[in-house]
Amino acid sequence: MTQASSVLILGARGRFGLAAARAFAQGGWQVLGQVRPGATGPAVPGVQWLAADPADTAALAALGQGAQVVVHALNPPYTHRAWRTQAPALMDAAIRISRALGATLMLPGNVYNFGASMPALLREETAQQASTVKGRIRIALEQQLTAATADGAMKAVVIRAGDFFGS
Repeated sequence: MTQASSVLILGARGRFGLAAARAFAQGGWQVLGQVRPGATGPAVPGVQWLAADPADTAALAALGQGAQVVVHALNPPYTHRAWRTQAPALMDAAIRISRALGATLMLPGNVYNFGASMPALLREETAQQASTVKGRIRIALEQQLTAATADGAMKAVVIRAGDFFGS
């Protein structure tokens, strides 16, 4: 009998994080869902909630031992100031945790990177020409992720989609 694959979802109580936790659990994965200290998550079969600060990468790596995948679903408050100051640090934490676990990092991307004049069909080589502050921040975050994988010691994937779930 083979052991189930394991995923650590950072920010597992948020809209994307909770949707990912449910999907991975339904797919038979062992799901470790990170939430803020003092918090807990809803009862979801197959999800083990881990209350830990994402900045404490050593503690999270210890709690997430065995995870082959880390999902970066952490988000700062939805203001330009919070995104400018907090988003790069959250990406850095996700990268450090993924490296410590030897796990592939999954980042939910969006289409902000391509700006208001994006073509109807996006391809991997489509130029990213953000026309908003958050779009430019998203580009910088993905560049941060690309730099983290340059040495080949870590793998990452950006799952890009428009807004299609949640409220």
